[in-house]
Amino acid sequence: MRTDVLRRPGRILVEVRGDHADAFLSDAAARGIGVRNVRREEEVLLFSARKADMPALRKLRRRHRVRLRLFGESGHMERFLSWQSLSGFVLFLLPPLILSMFIWTVDVAGGVPEREERISEWLGKQGMTAPMRMGQVPDEGKIRNALMSADPGLAWVRVELRGGRLTVHAIEAPKAGTGSGQKEAPAHLAASRRAVVTRFELTSGVRNVLPNTTVEKGDILASGIVTQGDKSVMTGAEGKVYGDYFQEMHFSIPARVRYSQLNGREFKIALGESREKSADGNWRQLRLPRPLSGMLSIGETSAVRQRSFQLEEENGEELILGILREKLRRSLTPGAKVKDEKILRVDYDNDKVEGTILFLINENIAVRKQVAQGD
Repeated sequence: MRTDVLRRPGRILVEVRGDHADAFLSDAAARGIGVRNVRREEEVLLFSARKADMPALRKLRRRHRVRLRLFGESGHMERFLSWQSLSGFVLFLLPPLILSMFIWTVDVAGGVPEREERISEWLGKQGMTAPMRMGQVPDEGKIRNALMSADPGLAWVRVELRGGRLTVHAIEAPKAGTGSGQKEAPAHLAASRRAVVTRFELTSGVRNVLPNTTVEKGDILASGIVTQGDKSVMTGAEGKVYGDYFQEMHFSIPARVRYSQLNGREFKIALGESREKSADGNWRQLRLPRPLSGMLSIGETSAVRQRSFQLEEENGEELILGILREKLRRSLTPGAKVKDEKILRVDYDNDKVEGTILFLINENIAVRKQVAQGD
């Protein structure tokens, strides 16, 4: 059996699989490799050899394209590592282990540039400059308390340690309001356009119409006067009233649409300090530790690929709807949505496409309307 204990120390059991196993064994014997106890178990060829002959057997394995499995004296598979491979493995792991014990970059994020510069100077005075050992980083609570005491304009400080980068996130305190504090006079909520009322979101006031009611521009949607019996109280109407309305959009766009596609990130490494900048804002200079910042610069830029698309009758409608729908959404108020759309007319020319699209929009149609004297 292949799990038999080998009688002689320093020998291993070799299992050979492959179509050229016999040629492999003959070539090994011809080269003077000590092969003993040769036997075959089904499609597997077994023999014992000295450990010192393993380099020669591995060369023959690649030549004859066979698979080898090695078993030690107790029958278990072993891995033989020379001192060269073991030392190479240790040297491979040693540099990352040593580098991970240091902070190589100290950044400040949040706040205006002037405040970031002041915080960076404060960190430098405290000895928190790169490179520094991980054990020299103070506790986050101590950094937060000291920074907030030195700068009363900070509401909170968070310290993030990720790999060899230490980032201090400074959150500024909100500025006190400078308004007069005068409240607006009570008012009604009126319709800003013709629409069908769908729902109310009132914080004060009384509904003046019911949902699914068609209203005209200027109609009172919510009254700012609350009546209880014979008494009327001026409270003012506040909130939102949503309604559905149709809007036509006429468009004329080029038949060939050109667009930019983000194709990943690119890094550029240059000797010395780089002053390269991008007009479109895609260039970003990466910060390096002080020993390297004067000798090396690394910039990150967006890899953008320019593409074009020809609008045709077979595939143009969906793309046109997507472009115009997004353009319309940017012009609407927060909370509004496009519920439906319908193409009324599309004309394809050689160099442009013209047409009209009807959109069904749901939006807040309520605006303040001053309460008239005598109401």
